[in-house]
Amino acid sequence: MKKIHVVVNLDTNEVSISDEGGGFHKANSKHTKTKKNVVRTAMEDLHAGSNFIDSSTNILGTHGVGSAVVNILSKKFTVTTVNATSYVHFEWDDYRVINEEKRGKASSDRRGTTVSFIPSPEIFPGFKWDEELIRTYLSFKNYLISLDPKLKGLEIDGKFIRSGASQDIGITRDFLPKESITVKNELGTIVLWKSYEGSNSVSFINGSRCTGIHQKVVNDWCNEYFQYNLAHHFYDTLIALDVPSTLMRFGDQNKSKYDVTRFEIEEKLESAFKSKLLRNLKNSDISKEILEDIEDRLHDESIKKIKKAQRTSKRKISEKYSPSSVRKDYLYITEGLSAAGPVKQARNSETEGVYALRGKIKNTKRLADLADNKEILEIISVLGLDPSKESPPTYKNIVIAADEDPDGQHIASLIINFFYKWFPYVIQEGRLLKLVTPLVVCDWQGGRKYFFTLDEFAKFSQNKKLSGVNYLKGLGSLSIEDWQWVMNNKVLFNIIEDRSSKKFLEIAFGDSSQKRKSWLEGI
Repeated sequence: MKKIHVVVNLDTNEVSISDEGGGFHKANSKHTKTKKNVVRTAMEDLHAGSNFIDSSTNILGTHGVGSAVVNILSKKFTVTTVNATSYVHFEWDDYRVINEEKRGKASSDRRGTTVSFIPSPEIFPGFKWDEELIRTYLSFKNYLISLDPKLKGLEIDGKFIRSGASQDIGITRDFLPKESITVKNELGTIVLWKSYEGSNSVSFINGSRCTGIHQKVVNDWCNEYFQYNLAHHFYDTLIALDVPSTLMRFGDQNKSKYDVTRFEIEEKLESAFKSKLLRNLKNSDISKEILEDIEDRLHDESIKKIKKAQRTSKRKISEKYSPSSVRKDYLYITEGLSAAGPVKQARNSETEGVYALRGKIKNTKRLADLADNKEILEIISVLGLDPSKESPPTYKNIVIAADEDPDGQHIASLIINFFYKWFPYVIQEGRLLKLVTPLVVCDWQGGRKYFFTLDEFAKFSQNKKLSGVNYLKGLGSLSIEDWQWVMNNKVLFNIIEDRSSKKFLEIAFGDSSQKRKSWLEGI
């Protein structure tokens, strides 16, 4: 068989489907049970329409229910079939046979079967065929035929009749996006493309269009690859499987749902498709475009989440935030409440505010990290920053006040990375600073002397009689008197961007653990 011909008369609603096959088997014989002609039996009788499964067989299909139902729902229904020896024709009107002809095959009779019908206007009042739906449905069928090696060479062609004139339906096999990824093997075909307006995912099991767990399995692979559980909003798939009979079960008579468990199908899908599909996806421009769309979605979602959380956080940060009373010149971000207390006492309360961290802030690699961390949200709120636009902070200067030990340096680095990644203009405008606190303090000649390095202290202490020497290991080691000296004699280290900033911050706080490991081993 080379052709299946479809004619849809838009004037009368009549549909006619003809094939060039071998005709009905034993078309001019009687059925042993119904005692009617076998063609009439096939087109009139409702047979069992479910799956039959026992320990040894899995008999599939709906056994001709569709043909009989179409006949029941039609005003006119006809079938003409010619096999090697016989010609059989039946015509029904409202499901009553009004014409029949059974004879031997004539030399002018062309083998094959033609079925035509007109939907009942009483059951479907005002009904008109949807041209685009027919074109789409037949294009899908034509495409599925092209995937089946047993049907090689078979094609569907079609005509619309409008106002008595004939026009091509436009059935095609070339309807998938040019930019797509295709994986084919003996189990079937999976095609993936970037979503566009009006596109949808579609699935076929042994030629029947249906949904099922197989679609979720494929989506889960891709969503895991994109690291976003809603990534399937940004791509679509065509899945056409030719599954073995042991896995051939539908959930309803219309074959609209593939009714197997994930356990039954996942292993076969994974071995047949997963590695190649994800490898092709990784090497494609489609992957980059989808990732960009996901980033845009996450950005918008995170901005909304941040703004909502900001409104909440503004009402809850009073115990950690002590604002300035007149002017906002400096905001000190301190490591812990123990440092915040003496800083609040030693500061100029008219111009200097204090915000106390509780431990380390989150590594804000993604915008979503801002929305998921309470302290980050509070800092954003205190400074009046907006991740969606460049807005100057409410304080002219932001000062990191952290210990000089490794933990303190890590906290300071996390804060620097936070501003560099999400509010780089704060650094570019010279607004981000680090408070440098003395490392050693001592009493000498009735006063207190402060030193920022051990070398500085060693040089000063030679041949001098000192007392009250104290190593200031952290901010909590400074007394109120020490803090007053620090705040009155500020040493501020200005955080600036240079050519290596991006490189080293990416190594320290980026996704690649291997880069971090190599860097640390190099040190």
